[in-house]
Amino acid sequence: MVSVVLACLIFSSHQNSMAEVFLKRIAYEELLKNPQVLIEGLERSGCAAHFKKGEFTALKIHFGEKGNTSYINPNFLLPCVKFIKSTGAKPFLFETNTLYHGERMNAIDHMNLALGHGFGKLNIPVVIGDGIRGADYTEITINQKHFKSCYVAQGLKDIDFLLVLSHFTGHMLTGFGAAIKNIGMGCASRRGKLAQHCQVSPLIQEARCAFCGACAQNCPAGAIEKKDGKYVVIKEQCIGCAQCLSVCPKGAVNIVWSEEYNLIAEKMVEYAFAATKGKKCAYINFCLYITKECDCMNKEKSSFVKDVGIFFSRDPVSIDKASIDALLQQEAKDSLREAHPQIDYLHHLKYAQDIGLGSLDYTLVEI
Repeated sequence: MVSVVLACLIFSSHQNSMAEVFLKRIAYEELLKNPQVLIEGLERSGCAAHFKKGEFTALKIHFGEKGNTSYINPNFLLPCVKFIKSTGAKPFLFETNTLYHGERMNAIDHMNLALGHGFGKLNIPVVIGDGIRGADYTEITINQKHFKSCYVAQGLKDIDFLLVLSHFTGHMLTGFGAAIKNIGMGCASRRGKLAQHCQVSPLIQEARCAFCGACAQNCPAGAIEKKDGKYVVIKEQCIGCAQCLSVCPKGAVNIVWSEEYNLIAEKMVEYAFAATKGKKCAYINFCLYITKECDCMNKEKSSFVKDVGIFFSRDPVSIDKASIDALLQQEAKDSLREAHPQIDYLHHLKYAQDIGLGSLDYTLVEI
């Protein structure tokens, strides 16, 4: 039997005060039989009161990479979507394109993948918030340690209410992924994702290059030139928009991933701060079928720990911390640390509290 951790929170501004976290324990199979439980959670946590007639209500989701099966089951969301519609709000599925090559690197393939993974049954639009090639962004000023401003998906600016649906998993760069990762990485444009992950400009792999010139033709900064018969990136001119990755037909443009885990985690938190700045938000964390890696893996993965239940909160930091605490208590060992021993997975939660995204302190109430 697989169980579910689902967390929901609402906040209209960044806060650091003590939060209440509500927990209802339920199994995966039980949720499939009774997905109406999500509505109960939305109402008990106060989230339901924030759905307003006529408001554009985005359901931030991860559709899973092609070949992945651990993404959030769309059957869980059917009553939830129906309920949101009944309030007069205008729900739609919201996601952004990936930085790496795959089925989610452009909006057309991305939307087709969402349909292939069953999200069409929800009968609401799919919006890829950073445009067809991931180039559409809006700049948000935050004045934090790593970023003075962030390049988040342009579609965010038109959203009245953001309902963030996150699958709790382990993660190779941050130790785990849940609400904060879903908004930090998941709401960034391609330029924003590159800024979080990468310390240098993209590189063109000569062995794979078709010498078509698509990268140079589409570079908005004129930072790609042909020298000695091959295309090269002029680092001094590169603005880090990552358009070259998107347009290359051979996948010859690569990036050098940063392995400074704490640095990546802090940058992700700052992007979460930017994505939610001044915006009404709610969060649902599905900690079911918890895998060692995230749903970006293009193959079926098995769960490596038992699941816990359903969490509800007003605070994004508290919700992730409560999910971790409950998992640790249940397992009686640190399974996340064992899966990724090189990563201090609490670092990004501590940093999130430091910059005012939320609080590590919470009160747990079982429903």
